Amino acid sequence: MEQFIFIIALLLIGMVLQKADAPADFSKSLNFFVIYVSLPATVLIQVPKIALNMSALSTILIPWLLLPIMFYLVILMTKNYATDVRAALLLVIPLGNTSFVGIPIIKTLLGADAIGYVLMYDQFGTFLMLALYGSAVISYYEIGKIHKRLILKKLFMFPPFFFLLFALFFGKMPVSISPYLEILAATLVPLALVSVGYSLRFSGEIDYPLLSKALVLKLIVMPLIAFGILFKLGVDPIAMQVSVLESGMPSMITAGALAIASGFAPALSAAMVGYGIMICLITLPMISYAMQSFL
Repeated sequence: MEQFIFIIALLLIGMVLQKADAPADFSKSLNFFVIYVSLPATVLIQVPKIALNMSALSTILIPWLLLPIMFYLVILMTKNYATDVRAALLLVIPLGNTSFVGIPIIKTLLGADAIGYVLMYDQFGTFLMLALYGSAVISYYEIGKIHKRLILKKLFMFPPFFFLLFALFFGKMPVSISPYLEILAATLVPLALVSVGYSLRFSGEIDYPLLSKALVLKLIVMPLIAFGILFKLGVDPIAMQVSVLESGMPSMITAGALAIASGFAPALSAAMVGYGIMICLITLPMISYAMQSFL
C-alpha cells in the first residue's frame, strides 16, 4: 500500500510542478535522462535474469497479437467519426505506457522479479510497435505515405532497445559495475513518474461518450483479451500476470504527444493519457487481485 501511495505522490509532485517556474523543457530533460541512462541501466540488470522460454516468448508476442484486434475494434468504433479521431485512437489505444507507468506499478503489484518480463513486453512489444506501427499510422494519416527509412532509423537509434540486444547477447553484468548500475536504475521510477505527472493534461473540448468507450477498450477489454489468450496457452503465472497488466496500461504519453503534434484530435489524445493514468491506479490493482485469486 505504501508503494502505491508513493506512486500517487510522485504523480502529484509532477502535477504541482506544472504551476512552478520550471524550464520549458523540464519534462523533456527528465525523459531524456530516463531513456538514455535509467532505462538502459535497468535493462542491463533485469534482462539477463529472464530465461528465453515459452513464457518469455508469450510476453513478447501478446502485444503483437492484440494489435490487429485493437486496430479492427478502433476502426469499428470510429466509423462515424472524422479521420483525425480515428488516427488518434489508432495510436493511443494499442500503444500503452508500459515503461514509465508500467515498471513502477508492476514492481509494486508483483515485485522486482517481474521487471525482466516488463522490459521484454515494453521493448520487443510496445517500443517496436511505436517505431513501426506508430510511425506508419502517422505517415499514412498525415501525408498518405509510409516512410520506411525514417521508421528504421527510429528503431535502431533508441538506446534502451540497443542495450536490450546487448544484454541478451552479453548476459549478466560484471559484479564490479552492478552496484553502480543499480544506483542508476533506481532513478527510473521517481524521474519517470514526476515526468508523467508534469505532462498530464485534462483540458480541451472532449467527446466524453467516445472517451469513455476508448478508456474501457484500453484499460479493461485489452487485458481481458490478453488473459484469455495467455490462459489457453498455459504460460508461467508471473509472465501471464505481467503481460495482462502491461496490456491494461494507460495510453503511452509519447503516442499521445505524437497524435497531438500531428493534429489528431488533440483534446481526445490528451484526455486518453491523462484520465487513463488516473483510472489505471484503480483498474490495475483490481485486475491483479482478480488474476491472483483465479490462478
